[in-house]
Amino acid sequence: MATLTYSKEFKNVSSYHPAIAEWMHMVESGEFIACQEQFLLMELVKEKLSKENVFVDSQKLDNALSTAEKYFFKLHPFQKFIYAAVFGMFQYDEDGDVQLVFNEYFIYAGRGFGKNALMSLMAFELTTKNHGVENYRVDIVATSEEQAMTSFKDVHNMLEARKKDFKAKYKWNLEVIEHKKNKSSIKYRTSAPKTKDGGRPGAVAFDEIHAYENFKSFNVHTTGMGKIEFSRKFYLTTDGDVRGQVLDVIKKRALAVLKSKGKNSKGEESRMFPFICRLDEDDEVNNPEFWPKANPILPYNKELRTTLMEEYDMALDVPSLMFTFMTKRMNRPTEDKLSMVASWDLIEAGKEHEMIDIKGMQCIGGVDFSTSLDFTAVGLLFKKGEKKYWLHHSFVTKWSMKTTNYDFPIEEAVAAGLCTIINGNIIDEKDVADWFMAQVKNNGVKIVDILGDRFRINALKEEFGKQGLPIHEVPSGPITHAKLAPTIDILFAKKRIAYPNDFMMSWYINNVLVTTDKKGNRSYGKIEPIKRKTDGWMALVHALSKIDEIKVQPKYNNKLKTRTY
Repeated sequence: MATLTYSKEFKNVSSYHPAIAEWMHMVESGEFIACQEQFLLMELVKEKLSKENVFVDSQKLDNALSTAEKYFFKLHPFQKFIYAAVFGMFQYDEDGDVQLVFNEYFIYAGRGFGKNALMSLMAFELTTKNHGVENYRVDIVATSEEQAMTSFKDVHNMLEARKKDFKAKYKWNLEVIEHKKNKSSIKYRTSAPKTKDGGRPGAVAFDEIHAYENFKSFNVHTTGMGKIEFSRKFYLTTDGDVRGQVLDVIKKRALAVLKSKGKNSKGEESRMFPFICRLDEDDEVNNPEFWPKANPILPYNKELRTTLMEEYDMALDVPSLMFTFMTKRMNRPTEDKLSMVASWDLIEAGKEHEMIDIKGMQCIGGVDFSTSLDFTAVGLLFKKGEKKYWLHHSFVTKWSMKTTNYDFPIEEAVAAGLCTIINGNIIDEKDVADWFMAQVKNNGVKIVDILGDRFRINALKEEFGKQGLPIHEVPSGPITHAKLAPTIDILFAKKRIAYPNDFMMSWYINNVLVTTDKKGNRSYGKIEPIKRKTDGWMALVHALSKIDEIKVQPKYNNKLKTRTY
């Protein structure tokens, strides 16, 4: 086993190394507002350090801290505490060999915590002479190459900036960083098994484990571990939307270790270091003083505090943004996957805008078409600057009005020019095509394309072709919805979507049910399928899917006074 020399420093609870004592005191004294899991972690560390065979190597830890702060950045108390667990705590086994006290590190904190930056420092330290293990390869793994490269690039950029200090000791390129003498290295990898080339990693760091949907691609990177002394696994993550898989399993293990002061589910000694940061209760999100529980870097980062406050303010009005805020920023994922598109105030704000002059402007059409029974909605989407303007019209059959008591004043919508009642029980394809042609003839609009659901537009294609109108299908609802959901959130939160004087659109949008699946993908459905229709919303979503095809817009000062149909 280990052939290294250690400066033994046995500690009792009153004389820890400063890197341990400072954060422990801040948590236990209440100087820092910490979550319950941090208090449990303090008890776990005390339990470990109370053992006769456990010691802290002050010299090794001090050297690691010095390297981090000399070449990267000054560490905060909680970061020093993590460093102490990774680089300072050791124990003798039954044979008298030195081992790590902790060899699994679960670092679970809100977005903005600086997990990648911290991993960059630790990865570099694991290649140094101070760490002292030859051929110690650090693999940084993520589900995407871009994410996997984040910490790797931090180290690479530091070396590039300090070539005079390191060119004699290290060699590096954009694929590998290697210590010339001890052959320890840093590489980045994606989670796809085909990209794994085997070998003997000393440490594997999994970045954002919430994104792993199963253990197959996760475990393949650790099969070669255990052949290099002082091997380590790092799990760095915020929470996410994939439930029941890698993150939830590791999180459950970590909580069990904390509650048992270092035992696993079998009652055996565990070597996991669970650094968990999250709100203790959901309603604590409403008091920013509690937010450091989820992210202890907040008191030291004014810009991040401002960003979180802005996100929180928007999330108050957009339920789906609050779901993301609670999950990613506060590490409090909710099991309630159902929500509205936006608050009623923001929905209503969309109809308070004044309409721009659409004459001669390019636009994208949207349609949600039914050949019979109830509603069909059409519309044209324009953009000017950051704002999107939606001109909508609906058709409803007289037959459906007789058979269904809709939760909406249709006659008022007809009087306002928002809706047309079709005699009988069928909305004809020609009615739909004629509306688009009326906008072309009366306003000179230039329709770049018209989009509709692939399962319904076949009935429209022939008539649209006769009138020279383009029409194409959008991918199946969930695919389109998941792609557009983040954009739609911002449009409402920043009041960049407008449907001037259109109270029917407000009704449509308020009827939408936003559902989030286990992978975090959102889709739009109906709160109630009979009386509360969503056709106008779906037509708008279809149009939004191609709005980027409009590149340049002419400028007009006059306002459109009336709608034409």
